[in-house]
Amino acid sequence: MKHISNILKTAGLMACMGLFTTSCDLDVLPLNEVVLENYWTDKTDVENTLRSCYTAMQSSSWMTQVITWGEVRSDNISSGPDVPTALQNLIKGNLKQTNSACDWAPLYTVINRCNIVLKYAPEVAEKDPNFTESDLKSTIAEAKAIRALNYFYLIRTFKDVPFSFEPSIDDSQDYVVPATAHETILDSLIQDLEGCKDDAPRRYTTETTSTTYAKNTGRITRAAIYALLADLYLWRGSDANLDAATQRYYYEKCIESADFVINQKMDEYDDDPDNTLKTKMDTWVYSNFGYPLIAERSSSSTGSSYPKATYDIFYEGNSWESLFEITYTKSASSSETKNTGVSYMYGGNNADGGAVQYCVASTNLLETALSGSDKTYNDNDLFPVCSDYRSIYAFRYTDSGSYDILKYVNNLAGLGMNEQATTTAWTAITANGVSTRPYNSSYENWIVYRLTDVMLMRAEAEIQIAGMLSADAETDTTAVDTTATDSTGVKRRANAVNGSSLSTAQELYDDAYNLILAVYMRSNPYAQSVSASAAQSFRPNRSDYTTYDQFEELIENERHREFIFEGKRYYDLVRRARREGNTSHFAATIATKFGEASKSVLIKMAMMDFMYMPYAEGQLDVNPYLKQNPAYAEDEETVKN
Repeated sequence: MKHISNILKTAGLMACMGLFTTSCDLDVLPLNEVVLENYWTDKTDVENTLRSCYTAMQSSSWMTQVITWGEVRSDNISSGPDVPTALQNLIKGNLKQTNSACDWAPLYTVINRCNIVLKYAPEVAEKDPNFTESDLKSTIAEAKAIRALNYFYLIRTFKDVPFSFEPSIDDSQDYVVPATAHETILDSLIQDLEGCKDDAPRRYTTETTSTTYAKNTGRITRAAIYALLADLYLWRGSDANLDAATQRYYYEKCIESADFVINQKMDEYDDDPDNTLKTKMDTWVYSNFGYPLIAERSSSSTGSSYPKATYDIFYEGNSWESLFEITYTKSASSSETKNTGVSYMYGGNNADGGAVQYCVASTNLLETALSGSDKTYNDNDLFPVCSDYRSIYAFRYTDSGSYDILKYVNNLAGLGMNEQATTTAWTAITANGVSTRPYNSSYENWIVYRLTDVMLMRAEAEIQIAGMLSADAETDTTAVDTTATDSTGVKRRANAVNGSSLSTAQELYDDAYNLILAVYMRSNPYAQSVSASAAQSFRPNRSDYTTYDQFEELIENERHREFIFEGKRYYDLVRRARREGNTSHFAATIATKFGEASKSVLIKMAMMDFMYMPYAEGQLDVNPYLKQNPAYAEDEETVKN
């Protein structure tokens, strides 16, 4: 008889967090007596195992790999003062199959637990009348989405990986099967989610307080599945080997999935009975673009005012804009799972109360400290404008060259941007203006998807379709169907529109620009309040973007700014390289972090396979079906010899 004890060890933790309704005090047999024959009997058994899928993603090993693969490998990160040797080698581009970053076991643990739920939940539904058909469908949707998310991380990181929907009862067992082509896996995941996307609940609760938002954002909802589908479709369409018609089909499906999420959020905003949401929203962005986003500062605030959206999203956590995040309980209790992945990587309070800092922000992100005179936007610099809140609260620049990461690990309460209604208009915060760090990063959530992510996915898909329809973008913005003129004097749609209503290159480019500018201007509340002529310099202007290449640069820069240190940058670069069919842009961007990289690394960067991780040496030993990534095959031979 096979045990599932390693699954049940963490089964009660999510209940303690309030994400499930069952008690923390699980009435289970001693672990060495839990066997399949007497475990899968009622609804609680299913809930406990599903709960363990989430707790596995809370683990330090899972979180560390997700940050390493999607962020540390990007041009955002440099080695910190406490960086381990393995991580330092990865940051320098000296990546070998013996590096611990190649370990994919934490994600396969989650996948296997999802497979177990999906195998046995239908049997429980036949035994327990309390486990209704709707319960079963919701559970299946939830487990499939978690499984798809973890496979998506794997194929973006390793490309082709072992793939199976069948469980091994002991989740420490690896799947010893050949690697499946990543395109095949993508197609399977999309098909799987399309079949269950509407079975997940829209919300687990209708309450709108910060504590109850956790129940809607700490678990998979329908909007989270649609966000994941949008991402899968965007990735699937970004393949230079596909014909234009097939690419367009996938991009249109991305827009369709994104529209579901955006429309649901707009409905929630419109149906807000006591205006609880409306009091927090950026009214300028909503009136000009039709998208409800949390305001960085209220329209009436002046002088010092901490960034409210940044605080709600990253420090309070489980915000209204969140679609899905790995949720931790903010408690000093030793029994609570802590986000040691973030605290060690970015330099916060670790589980022992000390401070460890594996990574810092790359010096390439900001050449010099921004000053009040930096008010002219350009696409050559990531943060060219001093009024962008994200240039201050994502990381800290000091004259001594310190680039501490602040996102997730800095306390914002009571801080301000030092806005001034004077001739200088803006005074950038220096090191002395930033709160003492580290903050309670051991308890900070990790955001997987949020509303602006979906908005910019849609914008990227629209730009790709527009590029297929026309070599050049029309610049006559007066042709846009609109009834409003914003404070900068540029006509835009007064209400958000569905992507399916756009048919010409100009409409698609215009709408992509609107989506991008809505996100950008939310982070630039000062630029909202200046005169139309002054605002021209603070933001990207539609008339400056007349070609596909210019829009491609605009969307990449905005995603870079918006999601810096959120584990998305490296994957964004890989997706663009796949779309272009070469590593030219990818290599030029990533090379900035390698410094004096060896000639062998520079040569490898021309290979598409270099973008993906090598299979770990241990996996090659236990799985004879695996064949090493060609970019690292020479390293494998060296190890063997």
